Amino acid sequence: MAFNEDRQILNLTDSELEDLIKKWLAKVADTYCGFERPTASADMGRDAVGFLSAGRYDGDWHNYQCKHLKAPLGKAEFVSELGKIFYYAAQGEFTLPTSYIFVCPNSAVRDVKKVIDRPSLIADFLIDNWDAYCLNGISTTSCPLTPALTIAIRAYAFENVELWKASELVEKPQMRAVLHEHLDIDPGEAPRVRVTDVPEYVADEESAYVTQLVAVFAAASGAPFSSYAEVVANATYGPQIVNARRRYLERQAFRRHFRDNLPAIQIDNVDEDVHETVIDRYHALGTAPLYERLTQIMGVASTAQVTGALGRHNRVSPSVKQGACHHFANVGRMPWA
Repeated sequence: MAFNEDRQILNLTDSELEDLIKKWLAKVADTYCGFERPTASADMGRDAVGFLSAGRYDGDWHNYQCKHLKAPLGKAEFVSELGKIFYYAAQGEFTLPTSYIFVCPNSAVRDVKKVIDRPSLIADFLIDNWDAYCLNGISTTSCPLTPALTIAIRAYAFENVELWKASELVEKPQMRAVLHEHLDIDPGEAPRVRVTDVPEYVADEESAYVTQLVAVFAAASGAPFSSYAEVVANATYGPQIVNARRRYLERQAFRRHFRDNLPAIQIDNVDEDVHETVIDRYHALGTAPLYERLTQIMGVASTAQVTGALGRHNRVSPSVKQGACHHFANVGRMPWA
């Protein structure tokens, strides 16, 4: 799955990459309390900014510099972009960022990668190359390396300079959720639950729908089942109630698997699409034998058409759809008995 996402990122334009980072900053609201994407004419080395406090540039902030080059980040771009931040900070435009992230899907050339991996080398690297790339490359006027700039560069914590290439970018928390909101990426396959994976004992969280199923199978068999264990011991209905639990647990595993990679609404839509598919049949069978209603609803649920990326890429198994019905029974939305 990550390989496909890497390729999608590499196909973005410069503007699309910057927009992706801004949308990601908004998604990680627990990290940032605000964000900004300065206009191109006034970015001063800032493509996307995440603020860690209401003080904005008077407090801690992170700078994201997006370099979506067809080639890896080169020496000239690395030096000049860092130089802009120090130059404009010295001009009083903002404070220095507490973290500086180069977002470069194609990584960086060897010399740049080396100094990023050894932060103690960055200050000398920037100072030694200032005249070549910053003196006339930052502004329309000359920007000499002043003693004040030199002091600021040598005092900066360059261990907070990072490089994110495509394969690292997609692994950031909530990044896949942002990608799936804007790109039609295959979400991949969720884990499956086998009958042998079903625990012997029913968890408290499952007790409502399992108790209802005990009543359904008791009514169907005419046997006085009073517990899950008694149904499991029955040759006809035991496999059915265990399989019902397998479907319920597969839905849970499905939701856990995708919750960090997809927008929550796409995961919730699976349940809603199943509910819309089965609810009229459920009510129509309101006077039917309980077992008949259960089996018919299971059949209808398995055919439910799911919207969104999960549906387009056929990533919702029949078991997940059927497990959604047991979830509805568990929360009292569509009880079996």
